[in-house]
Amino acid sequence: MSGPPRLDVVGSGGTTARSSAGWALVTDGTAAVAVGATVAGGFGVEAAKSFVADEPAGRWWFVLAFVVGLGLVALGLGLRGRGRRRVRVGIVVTAADSRRELSQARQLEEQATAFSQSTCAVTLRAGIELSQDDVLDPRLVDALAEETRSGLTMAGRLAPDAARVNLIPTMRLHVGFWFGARLGHTHAREVMVHAMRQGNGSPAYFPAVSLRVGALGAEPLIVDRLTAVDDGDPTMVALAVDVQGFGDQFFDQVQAACRQYGIGYVLRLRRSSTDRLNEDTETFSGVVEQTCRAWRAAPLPEGARNGRHAIFLNGPVAIAVALGARLAAPEHDRWTAFTRTQGGSAYEPFPALSRP
Repeated sequence: MSGPPRLDVVGSGGTTARSSAGWALVTDGTAAVAVGATVAGGFGVEAAKSFVADEPAGRWWFVLAFVVGLGLVALGLGLRGRGRRRVRVGIVVTAADSRRELSQARQLEEQATAFSQSTCAVTLRAGIELSQDDVLDPRLVDALAEETRSGLTMAGRLAPDAARVNLIPTMRLHVGFWFGARLGHTHAREVMVHAMRQGNGSPAYFPAVSLRVGALGAEPLIVDRLTAVDDGDPTMVALAVDVQGFGDQFFDQVQAACRQYGIGYVLRLRRSSTDRLNEDTETFSGVVEQTCRAWRAAPLPEGARNGRHAIFLNGPVAIAVALGARLAAPEHDRWTAFTRTQGGSAYEPFPALSRP
């Protein structure tokens, strides 16, 4: 994982795929097409003979069998078309922080790979190990995003019928936001970011949010008014998105970090419920769509829209990746993402941001 990222083709589900190959012939329509073509061909010839020889005995049974054969062919072609539309390619991306537990990052990478192999026709994988010193290197994340874009292109060659690519990220929140900003959201195929289920949920991951712009459905957040920070730069505005519902504990720490880094205004988005976030696409997409719309509609001070931006995050990395792709892709150099340090007592920026 150390050094520049390299995209590897991991393959599909190995033993499981081989053991289910016979059943796959049925579910993908191959068996229906083969049997239907044989039946239609054989009984079609017999029906034609009966008409030519003017032998009506059994003729309509031949015709009926011919029609049944055609029906099986049509069914098989329909199953084949549906199967092609459901073909998936999985891309597992990992950015391990060497200051934290590397073994856990590798374990999560293997878990994500196993899930992808069990659900996708092809699985690709790329990973990086971030800097050993106190400053994380954004160039490695840029390279990881570039490899991921290469993977999206490769997916079109390896599985041309795939309508969707499953992206399974393992990284810290602020790194995930920057990764999403460098990856962007305008891709030929839909990119569905997957999130890990909490607890021992099965399957381990679920489709959380698409990188594409979608309609606003669920609204799990409440948008507060834009608030000023004492002695801050009015052209620097931060988003504070409390996905986990920590409330004042989260926002007090955000306010302190804004003072440290000279941020002048904060737009707060808080949970509308104290319940755990529903693990479904509608809810996760609602968080992303609502945040993007709130940011676009915010009455920012003069000059702030073209100034420096920051975002404070908690919650799943899938949301961080999607927010980065949707909010920061066109102007990623303006954005800095913050997440809590390992001890949880302060916030760490990525890329590094100097204090005034």
